[in-house]
Amino acid sequence: MRLPVLVAGVLVLVLIGRVQELFPVLTPLRLGLVVLVLNALVLLATLDLNEIGFKMRILPQPKLVLVVLGLAVCTVPFSVWPGASWEFISNTFVRNVFAFFVLLHVMKDERDINGVVWAGLLSVFLLGALGLLGHAGGRMRISSTYDPNDLAFIMNCFIPLAFYLSRSGGTLLKMCCYTLMGLMIVAVISTSSRGGFIGLVSILGVILLKERQNKLKIFVLAAFIGLVALSFAGPEYWDRMGTIFDESDYNYQSGTGRIELWKRGIGMMLDDPVIGAGIGQYNVAEGLLHKGERGWKWSVSHNSYLQIGVELGFPGLIVYLLMLAKSVVVSRKLQISPGPLDASPFLAATASGLEVGIYGYCVCSIFLSQAYSSVLFYFLALVTGLYAVSLKMQATKDQESIVVKSSSNAHLRRSHAESFQKRTR
Repeated sequence: MRLPVLVAGVLVLVLIGRVQELFPVLTPLRLGLVVLVLNALVLLATLDLNEIGFKMRILPQPKLVLVVLGLAVCTVPFSVWPGASWEFISNTFVRNVFAFFVLLHVMKDERDINGVVWAGLLSVFLLGALGLLGHAGGRMRISSTYDPNDLAFIMNCFIPLAFYLSRSGGTLLKMCCYTLMGLMIVAVISTSSRGGFIGLVSILGVILLKERQNKLKIFVLAAFIGLVALSFAGPEYWDRMGTIFDESDYNYQSGTGRIELWKRGIGMMLDDPVIGAGIGQYNVAEGLLHKGERGWKWSVSHNSYLQIGVELGFPGLIVYLLMLAKSVVVSRKLQISPGPLDASPFLAATASGLEVGIYGYCVCSIFLSQAYSSVLFYFLALVTGLYAVSLKMQATKDQESIVVKSSSNAHLRRSHAESFQKRTR
């Protein structure tokens, strides 16, 4: 693995895997800052303006990421709390944008993409494995960053990658991927997250729909999931999942439940459709509506679409939806056969896993405030990098065809010349 990819992989472990929180011994090292500085140095030392310019041109994702950053900065003076918005940009959002461009820069071929993909899967493995080892009842959580709902969200986003990569290699790889998949499904169940359950059902439904022609694979996957669910989901879990559509649940009845919260979010978005409340300030804007009276809390959005729509207005929401839609379109385009990825089972599997992973992100985002999630920027970078590599592979293939054709024509020309010389003698 090249040094830039290795350092970028550690960045993924820090931003998504939160290894600095999983291992207390790393806390004094300020690993997050150290890794950011290392990546900045490596980026400056290896930066290829032509390469990054090419990746900026081929797809709109990099430009859309910069547009969101521009909107966030431009709306700071109009935020309900300008200082807090600026702090959110400098401490959280810029790191994710930086990580996006670092990953975009380092992915130059299949080997590099392989390293970035497995850095993401290693992150969720550590989260799931350490979370389950430390799980002593109740809803599983891990690190100070991820609550149970966030943890279920992370797992759901990566399950499709593990599933499709299981088809890209031999028996050992298949066993590793199915073990990782089982771990992630158990982690989702252990969080008792209702949004996580809906996300899990959604992504498994999409996988079954995509694989409907492969009846044996559908049977194996269904049997595997059923075995895992029956082994780890007890009566309490199913009782909790049964309340998803129970109208007596607090989410339907309470003013602090999600339904009422979403209604207030729609109202805030319509009240300030252009500028928004300022990035990272949904809870402040929501709290100002009732000022904490009657025991109400100052709530986050619990919906990524409302989160970015309220904070950055309709312009931010439109750009956000474009990023997601374009990523799905590109990942589907890469799966069209015949295509440049046909020669690489790993890259083809990655394209399929990314498509379904983005669907999982979209579904789980309905219930969580994850509009600026590190996972989103990781997926956006992978889609763009994968497309860039596919274009290079196609160009190489076309060049080889031209060389072969030219050689064949040269051979024919020599044969005709030899025949002509014989006749003239």
